[in-house]
Amino acid sequence: MKKILYSVALAACCMGTMTSCSDFLDASNKSNVTDKQTFATKEGFNSLVNDAYQHLQNVYAAPLFTSCFSAGTDMYADGRNKMNEALNTYETLTPENTDIKNLYTYLYAGIRAANSVSYYAQTAQVDEKTKGQLVGEARVLAAYEYYLLVNNFGGVPIMKDFLTTAGTGYPKSSAADVYAYIISELEDVIGKNVLQASTATKGGGRISQETAKAILAKTYLSAAWDLNKQEYFSKAAALADEVIAGRKLTTPFDKLWKADGSGDDNEEFLWDVEYDLATANNTTSGGTEWSGYYCNYLGGNEDPIKATTSSYVPTLYALHCFKKGDLRYDATFMKELPDMNKGNAAGTGYWTWYKNGESLKGYPVVRYYSAWYETDADFAAWKAKDPANRANTYRIPMDTQTKEAQNMDGSDVEYYDNQQLVCSSNPCKKFDDSKTATTEKNTCYRDIHIITLPEMYLVAAEAYLKAGDNPKALARLNEVHQRAGLSALTGTITIDDILDENACENFGNEARWMDLRRTQTLVTRCTKYNHEMGDKAAQYIGKKLLRPIPQAAIDANDQLTLADQNPGY
Repeated sequence: MKKILYSVALAACCMGTMTSCSDFLDASNKSNVTDKQTFATKEGFNSLVNDAYQHLQNVYAAPLFTSCFSAGTDMYADGRNKMNEALNTYETLTPENTDIKNLYTYLYAGIRAANSVSYYAQTAQVDEKTKGQLVGEARVLAAYEYYLLVNNFGGVPIMKDFLTTAGTGYPKSSAADVYAYIISELEDVIGKNVLQASTATKGGGRISQETAKAILAKTYLSAAWDLNKQEYFSKAAALADEVIAGRKLTTPFDKLWKADGSGDDNEEFLWDVEYDLATANNTTSGGTEWSGYYCNYLGGNEDPIKATTSSYVPTLYALHCFKKGDLRYDATFMKELPDMNKGNAAGTGYWTWYKNGESLKGYPVVRYYSAWYETDADFAAWKAKDPANRANTYRIPMDTQTKEAQNMDGSDVEYYDNQQLVCSSNPCKKFDDSKTATTEKNTCYRDIHIITLPEMYLVAAEAYLKAGDNPKALARLNEVHQRAGLSALTGTITIDDILDENACENFGNEARWMDLRRTQTLVTRCTKYNHEMGDKAAQYIGKKLLRPIPQAAIDANDQLTLADQNPGY
């Protein structure tokens, strides 16, 4: 993979305490940009572009992603540690929420950085073709950040230009106006044809023509729901099909998500936030926490484990989305754990599975997390493959009724009660980094995949379904479903079928909250599947179907008032 090098000076922009409107929206002097001459050089101009990309790390490479996009949905539950309680159960969610303020701030910081590229391009000493491409990339980046803003906050202020003087405020634009701006920007860049056709197999970190079309397809899809524009569903479907371009999903799922990162540059991963251990300045703590997401507590630092967040464990719904024969299950979850106590005789730990060729054969398996559909006969067959090392394996079913996980005393326990214990559920291994294989956090150097080809199939399926074309919706959905080793679906599909498929295909790496908000299923699905809310979901969520505009942003902007706050806050 090709690493994008980020400017250290630029990366430090605007992360302090916000005290004025400019801290949220104004581009003035926010990237240490004070001299046109500096950014007129090829090196200086490229540093601006790289800085614009770097801002995505603040959203995707930090725990902010799980707080804002995974909490409060149907797929994830508390473990030994609670997730952001306000975002998970909504009852105490207010405009003062720190994670929401950070999301809002980081996205506007990214927009400022992207706008600076267009501004300094006027005097940049680079050839016109390169200049056009880089400006196009920056405009698409800003459009994507507005896409995230409108899908989380609804209407927001639009900052079209890089401002060189301090401003005192910017009015809130309607969601319709924000969508119109995003669509206009994307269609203009796509029409100019200045971007690379695809960058997926070149590292995937740069915006390409197919990336821009994918973002436009997603924009039309969410705008169709939010603005009740039926014709937008057809546009979203057509654009998603353009991105798909007849390509099939031929790479086995487990090969895409291999822990050594060998699948990261596959053509299915259209756009990434890129990392590369080989070229990293900090190889011990300069990565991300992704390998520890969606895993419960496995032990302390004295144990040979991987660092986990001890939260965001799969709900029973998420586990049950995977049907018998779904190849994605074993590629998503670590089902076998060896002895991981300090000083164990076998000399094993969490990472032994990778070091032993993605198998624990030859090593005693202490815990086995059987999928909900596995029978006693299935477990016996598994044990028979290595009887010497599996005879005494303790089985912990991933189902409503399971077995006590910590002391392995054989007692019956409810699945969610078990989550307060050590080693209570199968860890998510989808984001493991076997090249670092340490007990420390921030050691995952795998790429973070923002847009994928399977997602485009699911976008097309949803768009065709809402456009009234069930045969095409079914065909697009089946492309994803059958790659997982499952028989084709038949008959009439529903939005629930698509959301269920999405849960399996994109466990952990999708913005689930945005999916539920967009499809208007947030309350119903949290009622059915969110363990912390259950029947109180409608009461707790109420009118909070968008995130609150941060109070600090309202206070600092003289063109925003409390009347601009979203319903429910």
